[in-house]
Amino acid sequence: MAIASAHRDAALALAARRDHERRALRPRSFITLDDIDAHALARVVDHALALKRGLSDDAGALAGRAVALLFQKTSTRTRCSFAAAAREAGAQADYLDWSRSNFVLADLRDEIAVLSRYYDLIVARVDRHESLRVMAAHSEVPVVNGLCDRHHPCQAVSDVMTLKEYFGADLRGLRLAWVGDGNNVCRSLVQAATRFGVEVTLSSPAGHELDDVTACQGGALVRRVADPRAAVEGADVVYTDTWVSMGQESELEARKAALAGWQVDARLMDAAPRHALFMHCLPAHPGLEVTANVLRSPRSIVLDQAENRKHAQKALLGWLVRSNARQATRPVSAGTLAA
Repeated sequence: MAIASAHRDAALALAARRDHERRALRPRSFITLDDIDAHALARVVDHALALKRGLSDDAGALAGRAVALLFQKTSTRTRCSFAAAAREAGAQADYLDWSRSNFVLADLRDEIAVLSRYYDLIVARVDRHESLRVMAAHSEVPVVNGLCDRHHPCQAVSDVMTLKEYFGADLRGLRLAWVGDGNNVCRSLVQAATRFGVEVTLSSPAGHELDDVTACQGGALVRRVADPRAAVEGADVVYTDTWVSMGQESELEARKAALAGWQVDARLMDAAPRHALFMHCLPAHPGLEVTANVLRSPRSIVLDQAENRKHAQKALLGWLVRSNARQATRPVSAGTLAA
């Protein structure tokens, strides 16, 4: 029996309508700190602190939802903290190894669109920042940056939470010294911390500095100092990260030589005030960017940093779900449909 022409017309109209709907309401994603305004970021951080202190409970905030953890890079903290955060908020989290899926074979635009039909949120940890931009443009659900070569925004959110946990609600005037490679963690940290009034001093060797565009975003709150000892003078926090990020393993010897004078050791911490604390996003490499006696000293708060990833990301996922729910209730204009 032949399909009536009216049915064919209806099918074509349905396909066109669904295509318009997909294009009209692209969900809000969290790819960099630019994707959240200062007020919303402050609320997320404060909510994360309340969650940790038991003053708030997100047990059902993500009930009935599913979260995909799509990882192109290895991970301990990001993978486990997101899985735990999702589970505690009532969601199911599924891990997907990029290298053992068809993401290695198919067009990224198609694979991410399909994945977004199965999940409510996608956390992606990838090699290249551009991959996240493609994902956000073609996913039908929010995409969260779990780390890329240029940004690590979830780490920065939890780092601000850690700073508030130790130094109080008002971070204006707090002094943080970044010593070492001006990498993706440094970039996101500067973007986040300066929104809260943190004064950031950067000390890196030539060729390893944070880019000028990001540094200038912090305005007068960001300064550069060549000498790491001068950088930590007056600092409340001394922060460093690995000298060799994932994908830079072939540069190990060159990076060790360039960054040797920027190791955070006991002598450098002695140049900072006695109250100064040490931070590192982990994993650390004792003997390279930091010595073991600093990493595991009473002044080190790296384990609280690591734990706070879970609380901060639980708050962040809840914010994304709520903000996208509000966006979905807004009327769609003809201009939006045509975009």
